[in-house]
Amino acid sequence: MSQTAAVTAPFPPHAEEIATAMATALDYPAMAAEVDRTVAAALAHPAIAGARRIFLAGSGDSYFAALSAAPALARWTGLPVQATTAMDLARYQIPVMGEGDLVVSISNSGSSSRARECVALAKSQGLATLGVTGTLEGQLAKTADAVIHRPVGAIADIPERYGRCYLNFAEYVAVLQALYVFGIELGAKRGTLDAGRAAGLRADLEAAVAGLPQAAAKIDATARTVAAEIVGVDTVFAIGVGPSRGTAAYSAAKFHEQMPINGVHQDLEEWAHLEYFLTYFNWRERSVALVIAPPGNSADRAREIVEGMNGAGGRALLVAPASAAVEGAFAHFEMPEGVDDFLSPMVYHLPAQLLVLYMAHLSGIQNIPLRRTDGFRLIAASAIRDDVATLR
Repeated sequence: MSQTAAVTAPFPPHAEEIATAMATALDYPAMAAEVDRTVAAALAHPAIAGARRIFLAGSGDSYFAALSAAPALARWTGLPVQATTAMDLARYQIPVMGEGDLVVSISNSGSSSRARECVALAKSQGLATLGVTGTLEGQLAKTADAVIHRPVGAIADIPERYGRCYLNFAEYVAVLQALYVFGIELGAKRGTLDAGRAAGLRADLEAAVAGLPQAAAKIDATARTVAAEIVGVDTVFAIGVGPSRGTAAYSAAKFHEQMPINGVHQDLEEWAHLEYFLTYFNWRERSVALVIAPPGNSADRAREIVEGMNGAGGRALLVAPASAAVEGAFAHFEMPEGVDDFLSPMVYHLPAQLLVLYMAHLSGIQNIPLRRTDGFRLIAASAIRDDVATLR
């Protein structure tokens, strides 16, 4: 990255607003207590506690959270866990599922058509259902066998023109909390996690959330400077694997929701086989790639990808601990040391959260995220099927 001076602009450090959102909308102690209460109630259902396979489904950010949490849930519970889109699960997988399969349908609002359809079709197939949602009044909570409630309040003390971005941030943290706690408690109930390991994971999870404001503050200046360097690009790739696959998908989505520019997520390995060629020629100046690289099973491969990207003339924005610096990275977003690979999604979305806001400000965009023109009809008012007999 060239030595451009940090951007000066008439907006405060966004890291400060991360802390504000956590203190107001998120209210972590109250939210975590409600998650604990509803997870315990859900696990009182024999069909949920005794599941043999778990299917996590959602759309948009809810799907990205499912992708992020699925590897951890599989490790902690000892069960096969699959994350998929709500459309794919509802229309193509539920018809061939059977006894012992648990459908976990995720919707922040509780009104997503596909999330509700997953529950309706699962019930018609005789499957156990669990909803994860921000409201107990929505249709998802009212129709699922059990619900994990992860409440998030209104944003306060952040300008309205981009406050919704921070509400989305709080909702994403809350959904991850709900999924992680469910996985830990189910693992403890099944005996795949002993009491000490379960307690340790709970402590690590709480520490990861508590450290979000400090983690954001550490990378805020980098986000401002990188935004000034790349504000003219038309594509931002985000790549990761395992728990980071969902982080990459969530990160990419922020760019087309809030700018809009093309946000593309890809598997870490597949990028080397495919999008690698987009580091060539005129794409060098048109794109950058966030490489999500927490310490763990994929860190060595992420290092190779960054080095290869640099060698081909591409620009890698490395998202990794300070101790994992890679020569040739265009920029390095230094993440906290010691965050477990399987819990990293709780923290590693921060660079995209900050970077896209600074890019939007510098581009003169006044209201972010972008406003829908369909009145959310495509999200919450599409036709719902409720009987697997209607599916071929």
